[in-house]
Amino acid sequence: MVIIVNIQKSINKVLLALKMKGHEYFINTQQFKSKKSGKTVTKYIIYDDDPRDGIECYSKVKVLENLVFLYKNLLYERGDSS
Repeated sequence: MVIIVNIQKSINKVLLALKMKGHEYFINTQQFKSKKSGKTVTKYIIYDDDPRDGIECYSKVKVLENLVFLYKNLLYERGDSS
């Protein structure tokens, strides 16, 4: 059985959930050539106020994992169960 997941749709849902809890995050992208292979690499930066203080990821799956971590951490800090 193959499960197809739309990563961007899931990222948007978690971003909305975080915003509803009062924490708005943004995602910047940067592209550059890899020194090893010469291929184009995309870097994603998750941040709230300053992109220089953001979390760097190199795949959308890692972006989603980090956003879920931020959401769970937020719930844990607040003692929320919803």
